[in-house]
Amino acid sequence: MTPLIWMIILIVCLVVEFIRIELYGACAAVGAIAGIIAYAFGLNDFLQIAIAVAVTAFFLIVARPVGMKYVMRARREKQLMELEGCDAVVTCRIDNTSSNGVVRIGGRNWAARSNRPNAVIEEGEVVTVVTMRGDVAYVDYKSTKGRRS
Repeated sequence: MTPLIWMIILIVCLVVEFIRIELYGACAAVGAIAGIIAYAFGLNDFLQIAIAVAVTAFFLIVARPVGMKYVMRARREKQLMELEGCDAVVTCRIDNTSSNGVVRIGGRNWAARSNRPNAVIEEGEVVTVVTMRGDVAYVDYKSTKGRRS
């Protein structure tokens, strides 16, 4: 196969990868690069394709699962960061001393703790998410006027 065909395959794989980051396109792109290298060594078309398929399969089986762990972790961290600054409603009293508390953020319940030590926030209060640590929302009163911790 000519280098032009391998380059077209490479570009298509990279475009697919940029559209939806699932690492399938990246693995196939590495296979296309292996095909270009096989062409540079003067191997026939059959061997170029066989090497490209073998390299793609190797990366799909070995590298993609490892890479997806990092992609999923980054997505999760981004989703949690997007919750910071959002308003939430306390659905179960927040008491840091007894490690209790639940808030509803965007239709989903999250374990919650007050951002203030020893604070108690009663059910029904509207709070603001200060930070997310794991699956726990650390919250504070939406308005601190007239509030005591």
